Parts: sequence; structure tokens; C-alpha cells
Amino acid sequence: MNLPNTITLFRIALVPVFLVFLIQSRYGLAVGVFVVAGLTDAIDGAIARLMNKKTTLGALLDPLADKFLVLTAFTALALMGRLPLWLAGMVILRDAAIIAGCFYFYRLGFGGALRPTALGKLTTFVLIVLLLSALAGLYTGRQFALTEYLSGLAAALLAVSGFQYIIRGFGIIHGKKNNLAG
Repeated sequence: MNLPNTITLFRIALVPVFLVFLIQSRYGLAVGVFVVAGLTDAIDGAIARLMNKKTTLGALLDPLADKFLVLTAFTALALMGRLPLWLAGMVILRDAAIIAGCFYFYRLGFGGALRPTALGKLTTFVLIVLLLSALAGLYTGRQFALTEYLSGLAAALLAVSGFQYIIRGFGIIHGKKNNLAG
């Protein structure tokens, strides 16, 4: 266990705290915890790279921590009526497919063959900004037009990046099988 992994575990521990504040209508605290969780994501990654502390555990925990926070926030905000349920469903479906694909690759012995793409990272960024907009709307008691705009953009990016991951996954599997046969 190293410092970046400890910070990642702290981020995972913040998710139920965020959810409790959200359920208790303590929106300012929920926004604060969400922002702190986001900052810890940047910090643990920077420390791992700068101090050469990258580990297999960290490579597994970091994206799972991100998905845990995003999925929890989307589900809660959709159930509260602040984000469309269909959009939360898209996020859940895409992330479940990515997680399942990664585990499948691991079982096939392909390890970390399916890395995040630029489009996948852009999608995650838009999802985070969308969540912050929805949370800010809860805190201020208003619904922002930005939230609606970002919901449409997020849906398009989720669909395109989801298909991109599927295509890349099949390409990797096909390429690896061809390499094994040749």
C-alpha cells in the first residue's frame, strides 16, 4: 500500500459520505465532498506518476473509484429528478460494459489492454461537469439550462465512446487471437 493507493481508498470512502449528505439535503456539503473526491483523483494520479508509485492495485482501484462516484451521483440525482433517468441508465450501461470488458480481458490474459481513449476521457469530463451543474442546481434551488444542454451532449458522447470501446475491444481480441494462431 502506497500513498496514491491510500488516497484512492479515501476517495472510495468519500462516496457514501457524499450520498448521505445528498439524501439529507445538505447540498453544500455534498458538493464539497464531490469536489474533494475529484481533487483526490488528480492528486493520487500526479503522485503516482511523479514519484513512480504506479501499482497494479492502483491501476485497478483508481478507475473503479471514479466509476463508483459517478454511478452513485448519477443514480441519486436521477432518482431525485435532477437528471433524466434514461441518462443515468446510459451511464450505468456503458460503465457496466466497460467494467465487464476489462474483467473479460483480464480472464483472457490480456491484462490492461483496453486503455481509456481521448473520447472516453472527454466523456468522463463532460459527465463530471454535468454532475457539478446538477449539484449546483440543487444547492441554489434552481435548474440550470447548462444541465439540460450537457445532458444531451453527454448522451451523444456516451453512445459514441461506448461504441468506440466495443469496436476497440473486438479489435484487440481479434488481433490477440490472430497473434496466437500465427
